[in-house]
Amino acid sequence: MQLFCPKCQAAHAGTQRCPRCGGLLLLPHEATAAVAPVPLEPAPEPPAPTPLGRVVAGAVLALGLYLGLRKLAMGVVLAAHPEPDALWNSFDGLLVVGGLQIVTVIFGAVLAAAGRMGGFVFGATVGAVCGALFLGAELVAGAPARDLVLYLQPLVLVAVGGVAGVFATRVWGAVPALDMPVPDRHKLSSLRFAVAPPEGSGRPTAWARVLVGAALMVASVACADQVRKGAQRYSDGALKVGTVGQARFITWQVAMLGLLGGAGLAGANTGAGTRHGLLAGGIAGVGVLGATAARGEALVPVAFWLDKLSLGELAPTEPAAVAGALMGVVLAGLVGGWLGGSLFQPLAPEGMRGFRSGTD
Repeated sequence: MQLFCPKCQAAHAGTQRCPRCGGLLLLPHEATAAVAPVPLEPAPEPPAPTPLGRVVAGAVLALGLYLGLRKLAMGVVLAAHPEPDALWNSFDGLLVVGGLQIVTVIFGAVLAAAGRMGGFVFGATVGAVCGALFLGAELVAGAPARDLVLYLQPLVLVAVGGVAGVFATRVWGAVPALDMPVPDRHKLSSLRFAVAPPEGSGRPTAWARVLVGAALMVASVACADQVRKGAQRYSDGALKVGTVGQARFITWQVAMLGLLGGAGLAGANTGAGTRHGLLAGGIAGVGVLGATAARGEALVPVAFWLDKLSLGELAPTEPAAVAGALMGVVLAGLVGGWLGGSLFQPLAPEGMRGFRSGTD
């Protein structure tokens, strides 16, 4: 067997000492390890913006985009609508302003959360900052301080920003830094690099979570109107709505928050949030239809949703109305389950807990 002299850079057989320098001969892999590599200068650290800087940048860009879109919408209304002031003071104007705010918050939340871990926190923070500034601007502009819809819009923006942040981290994920142990150099068998066969990754259905989430979803739809009325009643007149359309819109928002929360509870810590949310949405949809049949008329959130689908003139027992109401609850369950499963994931297997993100 030939041994190697690291000093003379030569191989010799039949001896343990180098015939030239008398040094101890080494095995080939030991000689490779003994030769010290030339140290290289470490690569410069890439600039990493701070979380505060990301939130500020996302909020500023979202506000700038909102101002631009608001000016564009005002120009379109002035050119096409005979009474611009009446439009901005109507429910349609409220929908336009709310839609512009939601679009711009999504834009800022995606910019703030892309390439980072914890996208929900970044997106929700951008939504909270923009919502507070939008609320302050509306109050300074002369909006009635007792209008309930003004105080619900920031909550909606926080939820929308959180969802957009989660979506951004799933599409533009953070670069992982793998914390992998170095194998022993004296054991160079290729068997050390063999990958163990993956174990089954199936996730069982947590039916208890599904049923609890579905019950919460049905209760949120059935009690949304009472929650709104209770908020107005117990605020001693501090909170109120201007029109019947605003009241129905706020009730629908309360119901949607409950639907997303119930589906998120069903999908949290399961590893299969979309499946659990879909199951909870299907069960809750049947429950909502049962509550509608027991009452004899569509619930307020369901009626608002059917009006937006141009199905409000149909009886709640008509096939098209039943399909529209069931579709809305199932879609909310699907989105809420995915969100809950993405935000609250189960613990990774013990062998994978050494992985960490290199950007946080």
